[in-house]
Amino acid sequence: MIFTKLQTPKHIMIAGLSGIWLGSMALGGIARAVEVGDGSHRFEHPPALENISSSSHETGNWHDTHFFTIRLPKDAGEPLARVDIELQAPEMSPERSLEYQTNDSESFLGTQDNPGDSIDLASVSQNPNDGVVSVVFDTPISPGETVTLALSPERNPGMPGLYDFSVTAYADEDGQTGQVIGLDRLRLYGD
Repeated sequence: MIFTKLQTPKHIMIAGLSGIWLGSMALGGIARAVEVGDGSHRFEHPPALENISSSSHETGNWHDTHFFTIRLPKDAGEPLARVDIELQAPEMSPERSLEYQTNDSESFLGTQDNPGDSIDLASVSQNPNDGVVSVVFDTPISPGETVTLALSPERNPGMPGLYDFSVTAYADEDGQTGQVIGLDRLRLYGD
């Protein structure tokens, strides 16, 4: 806008407010997902890893269940389509590794303490090279929901200590651009 002597403060204020109004109309007043260069989408406001817990905190325990609770904010802009879970281990050794029984995986709305409806999973796989577990929801999780993934390891690791996990969320199940939504620890105790 070019200011001249004919423009009063009132005209300038009206022009400024009009610009703000037009800008808010362009955004639509709701959260939108961000499209990335590869065509995939990212969350406007990403989900958050709320908690990681275990039904048993004992080393070597067979058929334990590890729970990963994720909250998707109402203004996420996109539903949650896929989650990758990675055990962070600086020295990956057989005593500290985890192999999940991917066919026993479950998912439900709510938390471990307050479970809701079961959620169907399209696929659950574990990469044999890096151990990353990828969970794809049959129907993506809507913004505003809390979802818990229940993964069963073949057996808990044999070494007591802290096990750090990184969780990455994807708005597209095939998207290459995920967002790390949290790091949390699971403590395992010896016999």
